[in-house]
Amino acid sequence: MRRQKKRYFNPYHAYRGKSRWKKILLWGAAALAALLLLLALVAWLMFRRELAITGTVRLLESGSPAYFMEVKGDYYFEEFLARGGASSDMEVSVFLSQKISKGFYTAPVGAYREGCSVLSAQSADGSHLWGRNYDWTDSVPIIVRHVPKEGYASLSTCDFQNITGSGKTLPVGMMNKMLAIAALYVPLDGVNEAGLCVADLEVNEGGMPDPDTEKPDLTITTAIRLLLDKAATVDEALALLEQYDIHPSGGISHHLAVSDASGRSVSVEFTEDGFTAIDAPAVTNFNLANGDPTAGGENAKERYETLTARLEQGVSTAEQVRDALAAVTQTDTGWVTQWSMVYDRTNPYITWYFKGDFTSGVTLPISSDS
Repeated sequence: MRRQKKRYFNPYHAYRGKSRWKKILLWGAAALAALLLLLALVAWLMFRRELAITGTVRLLESGSPAYFMEVKGDYYFEEFLARGGASSDMEVSVFLSQKISKGFYTAPVGAYREGCSVLSAQSADGSHLWGRNYDWTDSVPIIVRHVPKEGYASLSTCDFQNITGSGKTLPVGMMNKMLAIAALYVPLDGVNEAGLCVADLEVNEGGMPDPDTEKPDLTITTAIRLLLDKAATVDEALALLEQYDIHPSGGISHHLAVSDASGRSVSVEFTEDGFTAIDAPAVTNFNLANGDPTAGGENAKERYETLTARLEQGVSTAEQVRDALAAVTQTDTGWVTQWSMVYDRTNPYITWYFKGDFTSGVTLPISSDS
């Protein structure tokens, strides 16, 4: 009968077994880290433009309802134009969804009903002054500084709810900051470094034509982006608009108030044949070409008459522009003035006032170099 050998505990073998598992775990951890690093690199390569923009999104200052975003470069706008633009908000949304999220989610855009006021004046030394009220029931303002590679730097204002459909959603958190990039394509007003001023206003009468010619297409908000990027004067702005079929945004009728550093100011009113440009230092919510200030409703008529009277009395300082806007601020009509803008050509800055409070404002330079 064979005697079984006694087995003794060998610490070397035990250590070697643990060492093997330790190596396996270390190699697994290294492989996982490498995979995560690769995924992060791929994500950065895919979204590096977007991450550069979202990194600039911030609340302007404590107590302000407005956010700020800066976009350097055209962010596909030249490609958008080269493709023929868009004839509807949905087409803009599809284009932006492909670019911002690479098709992973939708970035809806639009422009909703609004009641607004604009005036243009000159200071005693002939410098251009300009002001604008944006009236709506609620808003999440995003001020966008755009510095295109070729074109004019500008500051414009977007209402974030025209992207999200909610006045409660803020551009906070990565997903919402990504959505905020669409604000570049949905400006409601703005001023560029050449002194061109543009504002969108609803027309409370008739319906804005929806043309269908051989020309490329733009919605109202993308037309504003085009003008801020590429036009220095009213004449240049009108020449650019002539090249496109301009379509309504948000299912409402619009006209554009456009003015330049010379002080020339027009209301661009859209017709079946294109548009008509009416010299107009004051604009509210009716087409001036019709010559009927009651067509936009009593409130629009009263605001227009108030601005016209102020201009006749003399508006020659930025403070007087501010006071004229305060005189037509809406607080109890169902609409509330969400923001007001004041611009003086002698100073490359714009001041915003929010919710009808003209005691303090937020002032930003048009160019980041200012």
